[in-house]
Amino acid sequence: MITAKTKQLGIIGDPVEHSFSPKMHNFISEKMGYDYTYSGFHVKSGDVKDAIAGVRALGIKGINVTAPHKIAVMEHIDVISEDAKKLGAVNTIVNKDGMLYGYNTDSEGFYMALMHAGIDPENAKILVLGAGGVVKPTLMRLIQAKPKSVTIVNRTKSKAEALAKLLKETTGFDVKTEIESFDFDIVLNTTSAGMEPQEDSLPIDEIDEVADLDFINENTAAVDMIYNPAETKFLRIARENGAKTLNGLDMLIYQGIIAYELFTDTKLPDDMADIIRKEVFGR
Repeated sequence: MITAKTKQLGIIGDPVEHSFSPKMHNFISEKMGYDYTYSGFHVKSGDVKDAIAGVRALGIKGINVTAPHKIAVMEHIDVISEDAKKLGAVNTIVNKDGMLYGYNTDSEGFYMALMHAGIDPENAKILVLGAGGVVKPTLMRLIQAKPKSVTIVNRTKSKAEALAKLLKETTGFDVKTEIESFDFDIVLNTTSAGMEPQEDSLPIDEIDEVADLDFINENTAAVDMIYNPAETKFLRIARENGAKTLNGLDMLIYQGIIAYELFTDTKLPDDMADIIRKEVFGR
């Protein structure tokens, strides 16, 4: 029961209506018996500063941050964790008595999702489709796992080259932007192709270097950061080709668990991810 004592959590983004985070976080609070409620807040880019000020002024205990605000929020909070600084993005803000602390739970959540699915990036040849700004933290975490190679291709080649250069400067790892061979262990879609209203789109549609997905086979893991729909066109084709597939739901679950623990300063049960997967998402 929500009362005047109930503590507020939430997520900001543009758009935000598609987010499963309120469903998941409210389930955790109910399951654990914690007096928190979690809502979605649609915040336009020009209103980020005011939104963060509102978090402080209203005493909101914490918020998640989704696209396109993960970089913009950084200049409006008080303390940024070392990991978030290195990754260059914040997706979790915790309000501690008016001081706002920024963290990044995306990258670790993504890595935990991979490992849970039996997809180990160590010594793997990885192809990344897309080079948007939010991809950097994910790739930095993958590079920490010591892959054999990482190749980035993007609709605009200069963006892939800029991201590769940035990763080289921050990690020392040589990231390729040219496909030397279509022999990949992991293919990762980081674009919005496949998400509403682009359900019939493929991430390779406007990428000249990749004509089709025939190179994805039973020796490949196809990973999509999209979780709604559960199976994008990209994942469906990969599955039909015999590949192991993983959508973005487990990444959402694991990063959400880490964020919830930061919000509430508690430790959730070790099987919470399995409980959420079954009871919230029926999978």
